[in-house]
Amino acid sequence: MGESSNRIATDRASQSSISRRQYLASGAAVGVGAALGGCLGSDDGLTVGYALPFTGTYAMLGESIVNGFELYLEQSDGEIDGQEVETVERDTEADTNRGVDVTRELMVEEQADAIVGPVSSSVAIAMMQTIENEASAIWLNANAGDYRVVEEGCLNYHFRTSFNDWQTSAPLAEWVYDNVADNVCLAYADYAFGQNSKNFFQKAFEEAGGEVVDEVGAPLGTDDYSTYLSDIESSGADAVFSFFAGSDAVNYISDFADYGLDAEMTQVGSGFLLSEDTLPAQGEAALGMYSLLHYTPTQETDRNQEFIGNYREAYDSSANVYACQGYDSAQAFAAAVAEAGSSDPDEMANALGGMELDSPRGSFRFNSETHEAIQNMYVREVVESDGDQPVENQVVETIDSVESPNWGCNLE
Repeated sequence: MGESSNRIATDRASQSSISRRQYLASGAAVGVGAALGGCLGSDDGLTVGYALPFTGTYAMLGESIVNGFELYLEQSDGEIDGQEVETVERDTEADTNRGVDVTRELMVEEQADAIVGPVSSSVAIAMMQTIENEASAIWLNANAGDYRVVEEGCLNYHFRTSFNDWQTSAPLAEWVYDNVADNVCLAYADYAFGQNSKNFFQKAFEEAGGEVVDEVGAPLGTDDYSTYLSDIESSGADAVFSFFAGSDAVNYISDFADYGLDAEMTQVGSGFLLSEDTLPAQGEAALGMYSLLHYTPTQETDRNQEFIGNYREAYDSSANVYACQGYDSAQAFAAAVAEAGSSDPDEMANALGGMELDSPRGSFRFNSETHEAIQNMYVREVVESDGDQPVENQVVETIDSVESPNWGCNLE
């Protein structure tokens, strides 16, 4: 399966506009077909549409989500509730217009029973109207975390199998106030998700009794953070709450340590600041820093360790939060079809509301009013590792059953 998954990744850029069934019918994908086996459905089976980025900056995230979803399918012999499953890929390219187009293609042309994705919140917000208008598929939001998907959309077909920007920031505030510092500076990537994250943290931190002494926003794609780090140092704060992700997180943490601020103030942040996809590049510069996320591969539960082992065996790589979200999207779809006894989107939505799932992240359930995940959030510290990488996240505290605000949405 490792060789097959590598072939899937290699061919995605050119094949993402056709169905996996069509792709496997070509002689170029014999190895992939052997690996996926029963994942290819008949005309009366089930169809899952991936509305994810398979090219560009976020391609790795899209691939991890698909890998997690298809790992579940493989473990289920390619079937859900006795029906074979066909998966169809469409590359959103992390573009809003493209996201709308591929969503419509998947729902109308491919007649998908479920839409999985996207990665980008701006794409998710753009997709909402199409999902509502077509009303023909359940939407398993496997990564896009902007709270406005619920506040502005409040769609019965939408289920967040991942997180939202409130969950990865606000619950950390009280822990920081109790365990780290009573004053902070805020540092963030200056776009919607970064702004939301720092605002949610600030509100919760001040409600806990803390003081925000300054805030510093940096544009996406910043290469040199020295100017911003000077402002952070000048704030005199004892700690800094930060939201950066991807290459921005790598550059920011590296510059933070090079600037010597790791000796002056404690770094805390959203889990994507110190995630498994950035830690290898951040290395020892990240030691002693804290973050909050709903999943960590080092969780020592039987369920998670089984998932980690199966994922490595299948793909010859380490599972990450995106793979977990893909896996749980498949679990949610399977549970919805089985409970509803149907792939009708309204019946599946009724079945999933309030349902609890046993996940590698820990058990979670869907809020019946908002369809957000009610889940544990984990405070993690970066420590030295005995594994393949020099550092890893270890859970230092679990915040149980974190339930987001309703944002004015009530689907009951």
